[in-house]
Amino acid sequence: ASGVAVVGATLVTHPIDAVKVRLQLATKGNAAADSFSISRFLRMWPSLYRQEGTAAFLSGWRAGAIRAGSYGTARIGLCEPLQEAVGNKTVGALVSGVFATVLGNPFEVLKVRLQARPKEAEAGELRALSAMVREEGPQALGRGFQWAAARSALLTASQVVPYAHAKKTLQPLLGHEGISLHLLASLVAGVVTCTVTAPVDVMKTRVMSAASSQKSVGVGTLLRQE
Repeated sequence: ASGVAVVGATLVTHPIDAVKVRLQLATKGNAAADSFSISRFLRMWPSLYRQEGTAAFLSGWRAGAIRAGSYGTARIGLCEPLQEAVGNKTVGALVSGVFATVLGNPFEVLKVRLQARPKEAEAGELRALSAMVREEGPQALGRGFQWAAARSALLTASQVVPYAHAKKTLQPLLGHEGISLHLLASLVAGVVTCTVTAPVDVMKTRVMSAASSQKSVGVGTLLRQE
C-alpha cells in the first residue's frame, strides 16, 4: 500500500519536481536573493513550456515511478519495524531512509538526468539508461549516493517524527481524528521536511545531473560561486 501511494504521489507531482530540478541547476547571480523565491518558481513554468513544450515537465516520469516504487516502499515499509528494533523513532527513520536509497539511487540518477536534459529521453528511458552505463560505467548508477542517502535519512526522520508530534498536538484542538487532522499534520511535516532537506537536495541534483567527465561540485565550491 505504501508503494502504491508513493508512486501515485510521484506521478502527480512529477512536473513540479522537474521544475525544481531546473531551478536547482540554474546558475544564479545572487543566490541569497533567489532563495525560496515563489515568483521565480512560477516564472519558470511558462519559460520552460515556450522553450521545450510539455516534454520539459514529463521527461523521466517512468524512471521516477520505478524509483518511487522501490525507494518509497522500502523507506515507509521499513520505518516502523526499524524504529521498534532500535527502540528510537528518529534513528529507525534515518536507517530506513539509507536502506531505501540503495534500492532507488540508480533510478534517481536516471530521473534527474532526464529532467535536466529532456532530449535524452526521446529514445526512451531504457536506452538512456544503457547509454549512461555504456559511456560512464556502472559506477554512474551510484553517482551522488552519499547526498541521496543523507537526503533520504533526513527526509524520513523529518517527515515521520514531526507528523506524529503534530498529529498528537493538533488532535485535542480539533476534538476528533478525521481527514482535517491528517491534512494539517501532513502540512506541518511537509514544511519541516522541505526546509530540512533543501540544501542536501540541491547538492544531490548537482552531482547526479553531471556526467562523470565533469568535476563534481562540492559544498565549499558551491558557496563560493553562489
